[in-house]
Amino acid sequence: MKKNNIGSISVISTPIGNAEDITIRAIRTLKEIDFIACEDTRVTSKLCNMHKINCKGKLISYHEHNSKKMIPNILSKLRDGFNVGIVTDAGTPLISDPGYKLIKVALDNNIIIKSIPGPSALTAAISISGISTDQFTFLGFLPRKASLRKKKVLSLANIETSIILFENTSRLNNLLKELYLLLGNRNISIIRELTKLYEENIRGKLNEVILILKEKKLKGELVILIEKSKNSDVIYTDEQIIEMLKKNLSTLGISRASKEISKITSIKSDYIYKLALALNKSGA
Repeated sequence: MKKNNIGSISVISTPIGNAEDITIRAIRTLKEIDFIACEDTRVTSKLCNMHKINCKGKLISYHEHNSKKMIPNILSKLRDGFNVGIVTDAGTPLISDPGYKLIKVALDNNIIIKSIPGPSALTAAISISGISTDQFTFLGFLPRKASLRKKKVLSLANIETSIILFENTSRLNNLLKELYLLLGNRNISIIRELTKLYEENIRGKLNEVILILKEKKLKGELVILIEKSKNSDVIYTDEQIIEMLKKNLSTLGISRASKEISKITSIKSDYIYKLALALNKSGA
């Protein structure tokens, strides 16, 4: 049934692990809104049942693979005066999440957006990491393709803040080796099972954590926090410098690549230039 006024969207945070981590306001909002756009209707239905929220006929499947199709449908409901909530399977929507597409379209159409804050894997991980985060850069998930991931990791050397990533355990070992090779032996915190019974925070220098994980198998998705670089504390090996050169020579040329890497590593550019010449001569 069509209503008189244009509806609004509520961006609702839900638990990231422990089902009790939901706010009173989130529960009330989920009860009051007309529709709930959710990543997985089964997960949201389970959450609603746990908190005695009647979601029958209210759930709309909305995720990365159907967002293009569903946005006009949701926009139509809003124009008809219905209020819509958006949730993910866990945490705060729009953080490394396709929900931003819906919010952007809604804002462009003068739809009111309401924030219903609560749990977030990002902030929860920061709070227990022990990593300096007075300033930080959040990158979400890095590219899956190895060559693109290495290129992205190399670019992190220029970032002067601590870095926060999401990653899957299946790619973790390769990522840690790349971080060590390209960024140096920084302090790192890897957090898994946030707010759950087996919550774990694996901390230490990158080389120490790599050794720990050789004997330990992790499951699920992880939050990784990498402490900001202090160039005076980082010792770059020739192997690391050569790896940086390989990624930059073709686009920057020997002279400019040497100068840029010198800025990152605080190693004299003439020494890097010699390594670049030798690398170029070898054809590697």
